[in-house]
Amino acid sequence: MKKNKSIIFLIFLFLSMVTFSATFTIPELYIEGVLAKDGSMKVAEILTYDIEEINGVLFDIDAKGYGEISSIEVYEDDGVKEGEYRYKKVDNSNYEITVDDELYKIKLYSKNRNNIRKFAFVYTLPDAVKVYDDVAQFNRKMVGQNWEKSINNIFVNIKVPVEENYDNTKILAFGHGPLTGDVKKNKNEVHYSLKNYYPQDFVEAHILMETNVFSDIDKNKIIHENEKEELLEMEKKLAEEANLKREKALKRQEFLKSLQKYKEVVFLLEFIIWLIAMCYIHIAFKRKNIYKDKYGKYFRELPNDYSPSLVGTIITGAPDNQEIFATLLNLIRRKIVILDEAPDRNKLTLKMGEETLSREERIIVDIYFNDFGDGESVTLEDIKGKVTNRVARKFEKWRKEVLSELKYKNFTYEGVGLVKGILFFILGLVLFIGGFFQIIIFNSLLFFFLFFMGVLLIISVFKVKKPKGESQEIKTKWEAFKNFLADYSQLDDGSITSIRLWEHYFVYAVAMGISDKLVKAYKKALNMGQIEGFGATEAITGLSLMELHSRKSFYNGLSKTTKTVYKRSMADIAKSRRTSFSGGGGGFSSGSSGGGGSRGGGGGF
Repeated sequence: MKKNKSIIFLIFLFLSMVTFSATFTIPELYIEGVLAKDGSMKVAEILTYDIEEINGVLFDIDAKGYGEISSIEVYEDDGVKEGEYRYKKVDNSNYEITVDDELYKIKLYSKNRNNIRKFAFVYTLPDAVKVYDDVAQFNRKMVGQNWEKSINNIFVNIKVPVEENYDNTKILAFGHGPLTGDVKKNKNEVHYSLKNYYPQDFVEAHILMETNVFSDIDKNKIIHENEKEELLEMEKKLAEEANLKREKALKRQEFLKSLQKYKEVVFLLEFIIWLIAMCYIHIAFKRKNIYKDKYGKYFRELPNDYSPSLVGTIITGAPDNQEIFATLLNLIRRKIVILDEAPDRNKLTLKMGEETLSREERIIVDIYFNDFGDGESVTLEDIKGKVTNRVARKFEKWRKEVLSELKYKNFTYEGVGLVKGILFFILGLVLFIGGFFQIIIFNSLLFFFLFFMGVLLIISVFKVKKPKGESQEIKTKWEAFKNFLADYSQLDDGSITSIRLWEHYFVYAVAMGISDKLVKAYKKALNMGQIEGFGATEAITGLSLMELHSRKSFYNGLSKTTKTVYKRSMADIAKSRRTSFSGGGGGFSSGSSGGGGSRGGGGGF
C-alpha cells in the first residue's frame, strides 16, 4: 500500500513538472562590458524579472570565436539598501552549466512567485578584440536572438580601455539590429539602447579603435592585414541600406499621417461598398421572385397538400414550436386526437392508430402521449413536467424529419452562387482583417465597426438562401395564401362558409403565425351569418378548433407549454453539441557586421 502511494506521488510530481509553465516578463536587461588592454572583456549581464511564478532562470552565453570562458559567476539580488540593489553570489550547487560548441547554458534554480527579482551573470571573454595592422575591432552580438520573451528595455555600455579625456573621435562606434536602436558615445564609453526587443532580434556592437589601445595583447594574436577600409566600407553600405529603410518608413509615415485627414471618407466608402453587398444578398437576391406577379397578392385556396409543419417551415425558414402546435391542432381537427373536458382539468385523448399518420406526426404523438402521457391520454400538467434527454432527442428527430420531408418533395434552396459567394466572402474577410490595420493606420476606433461588418457579410454569404426553381413558385403561392387569410376580415369575400374549411385553414394560420388575424375574420363572418355549422354527428365528437380557441385558458396553455418544452429541448441539444554610418553614433543598421553571440538568450522554467 505504501509502495502504491509512493508511485502515485511520483506520477503526480512528474505531471506537475510537465504541465507547469513559467510565467514572467523581462522589464530590463542591462549589460556592462569592460574591455582590457590585453583584448579581453569582462561582461556583467543584469536581468530584471517581473515574476508571476518560476522555478528558475535559463541563461545562454555564446562565446564561439571569443575564447574559452574560464569562469562564470552567478548572482541574485539580496534586497535594496540605500536605494540600490545589493547582490549575493549564488552557490555552485544552485545552478548547472553545460557547454556545447562553445555555447554555455546556465540553469539557475530559484523558485519565485509574485515578485520582482534581479539576476546577474559575470564572465570574461578572453579574445573579445581582434587586432589588425591598421585597426582594432570589437564585434559581438551583445544580446542574442534566442530569448524566450520580449524585453522592454535593453541597455549595453562598453568601456574602452583609455582615459576619459581620450579623443573619442578615434573610437568609431556602430550598432546593428532593429532600426529603432540607438548608439551614443560618452568619453571613453559607447552606449547602446533598444526599446521593445522581441525574440529573434539582436543587438550587435561594432567598435573600431586604434591598435595601440590594446598594447598588452599577445603579439601572436595580431592579424597582419589591413582591414580598416574594408570594415568602414561595409559599415557605409549597411548605413546606407538602413537610412534608405528609414526614409521609406518616414515617407510611409507622412503618407499615413496625410491619409488620416480622410478617415471618415475612407470609412464611408467602405460602408457603402458593404451596404451594397448586403443589399444585394438580402434584397436583390433573396427577394427576387419571378412568380410574384403571376399569382398576385392573394391565393384563395390551399396551394397543395403540404402538412402545416412543412408550410410553417417554408414561411418562417425553420421548424419551430409553432409548427408542433399546428400539428397537434391538425390532429384534433382530423379527430385523431380528441379534447375531453372535465371540471378540474382538460385532457387530450388519442382515438386512432398511427397507421393514418405521417412520420413527423408519429414522432409528435409518441412524445405527447407516450413520453408525457400514459400512452392514451395527456394533460397540460403532464406536459409541463421535466424534459428528459430522450424527449429532447425526439424533438430533434422531428425537426430533421420535417426538413427531410421537404427535401423529399424536392423543395430545395440556393445560395448567391459560387463566384459571387467567393467575392463577397473575400470582401468580408478584407473588412474584418482590414479593420485591425486601419485602426492602427488611421489611429481611430471608428474602424472597429469593420470587424462586425465583415462578420455579418461572411455570415450572410453562407446563411442567406432562397427557394430554387419550382420551390420558389410553391413558396410564392403559400405566401399569397397567407396574405389571403391575414386580410380576410378586410376583404368583401365571404368565400369561406364551411366551419370545416375554417378549421382546416386555421391550422395553417397557426403554422404561419397569423392565427389571431384569422380568428378575428372568423368572428366577423360568424356574426354576419356566413358560416355553416357541423352536422349532428360531427357536433358530438368534441370541441371544434374554433371553439377550442375561444377557451383561452386551455388553448393558450397548450400553446405556451408546447413552446416551453420545445425550446428547453433545443437548449439541451445545443449544450450536448458543444461538448467536446560614420562611427560617431546614431541609429542601428538592420544588417549584421558578422559578430558572434547570436545564440545568446534565456528565459525561465
